[in-house]
Amino acid sequence: MSLYRLLVIFFSIRNTGIFNEIIPGFNPFLKTVFKKKNPALALKICLERLGPVFIKFGQLLSTRTDLLPKNVTRELNLLTDDCAPISFEDITKTITDELRNKSIDILSCIDKKPLASASLAQVHKIKIGKLNCVVKVQKPNLMIQVKRDIRALKIAAKSVKVFLKDYPRINPEIIINDYESVIMKELDFRIEAANAKKTYEKFADNEYLYVPKIIDEYTRKKILIMEYIDGIPITDVSALKKNKVNLKKLSENGVKIFLKQVFEDNFFHADMHPGNIFASKKTPDTPYYYAVDYAICGSVTESNQILLAQMISLLIEKDFFALSQLFIFAGWVNEDTKTEELEAVLRSNCESILDQPLSTILFGELLLNLFDAMKPYDLFLDYDLLLLVKTLIHIEGMGRQIYPELDFWAVANPFLKNWFKERYSVKGLIKYLVSKKHILTYMIIKKIEETQEVYSELNGER
Repeated sequence: MSLYRLLVIFFSIRNTGIFNEIIPGFNPFLKTVFKKKNPALALKICLERLGPVFIKFGQLLSTRTDLLPKNVTRELNLLTDDCAPISFEDITKTITDELRNKSIDILSCIDKKPLASASLAQVHKIKIGKLNCVVKVQKPNLMIQVKRDIRALKIAAKSVKVFLKDYPRINPEIIINDYESVIMKELDFRIEAANAKKTYEKFADNEYLYVPKIIDEYTRKKILIMEYIDGIPITDVSALKKNKVNLKKLSENGVKIFLKQVFEDNFFHADMHPGNIFASKKTPDTPYYYAVDYAICGSVTESNQILLAQMISLLIEKDFFALSQLFIFAGWVNEDTKTEELEAVLRSNCESILDQPLSTILFGELLLNLFDAMKPYDLFLDYDLLLLVKTLIHIEGMGRQIYPELDFWAVANPFLKNWFKERYSVKGLIKYLVSKKHILTYMIIKKIEETQEVYSELNGER
């Protein structure tokens, strides 16, 4: 890591004025003398100019709704991966290096014009036998750039930590380590292939989502080949209407995909921005989605599943006291937080929104309001939970773009009631424990048997 590169990164980010927004008090080292007009937009542009590592870092920061102001995370959500294509010679070299003798199978039928070019990879059409496919090829020398810029971020994290004493639960070094783990996984396309196959299995008998097949024979660390899908970009509403797609069902099916992935599968596509989601042209009366790019997937702990479901229910009921207790119990805010004080803050931030008809409320936006309200109480959430919130915001936003009258609550409420009933009734709990081969299953059944024996003895049956 050269000193010059480190200084370029530091002053580029500092000059956006973003530190004026997020760090309190006088600090001439990090803050600009004059406040900038739109630091969030300036930061987005700056990260795009700094290159792929920082584009991906900005996308990670867009999930940190527990740490950053809502206007900043919203702007970072718009970070684009669209990049100028690299030369076909570079693509050929990577394919040859990765596939060796098998590379001729790909290079003999590849379309030299790319379908798409992002910060980490480029996509071209190919044909495997009679099957139309695409090949995703990693851009050259990425690992060198990534390691160089990660080192810079780690140095910066140690420096910034000194100025975050007012935020004891925020550790920038942990955030950078999380980011390093994420981008290293993205650079191994075999992980993406495994995520796609797992999602394919989860939705094999489902009518809401189709996952393109992975061609294992040609998939390597820097090469991924999957079935080509001919779908309609989800933001092209005019094309959806032209194909007579039922927009109401399509938008509601997006919510059902989210709920199934989070609560039934506990494995969700965590990068569901419009560039990765398409609508099928087939069966327009019962429309379904295609989803691509499974590099980033998430799961939540079972306790967080329950907390999220309870949070939705409590919001619907406008029970802010119980909601405050929930946040304190979950450890999402400082344990010394007073329930009544947090209740008043949550009520003042959310009650006016919840007084509107539920069908008009954006649940993702409501969550962002909740998180903003809790920041003075040292709000800090699990990374996977934040990924989930970001995914929800994308799904709900796309759904409203497709069909403005989408009622998230009408779809979610019966699903969650049924989920609670199935999972946490006595019958459902035993069924779950048996399916998991849990030691508690043995203990419960043993206790039932002992109780039956005692009952039999007391009634003279033995």
